[in-house]
Amino acid sequence: LSVALSGTILSRCPACARNFANLYCNNICSPDQSLFTNVTRVVNRTVQGKPQLAVVEYQCFYQQDFAD
Repeated sequence: LSVALSGTILSRCPACARNFANLYCNNICSPDQSLFTNVTRVVNRTVQGKPQLAVVEYQCFYQQDFAD
């Protein structure tokens, strides 16, 4: 949903939409998240009666060549 919404907002710039989608997918799906992500804030929540932690804030660190 977030990527589709960004595509609509960034539709005037296809390269921007692709770059945003690439960053989003790396942040959410990368098996190497622990190498570039630092969780800075979590909250307790309950899902189907089970307590869980949810990440609500994090920092990402990218190498310059990836950012470029």
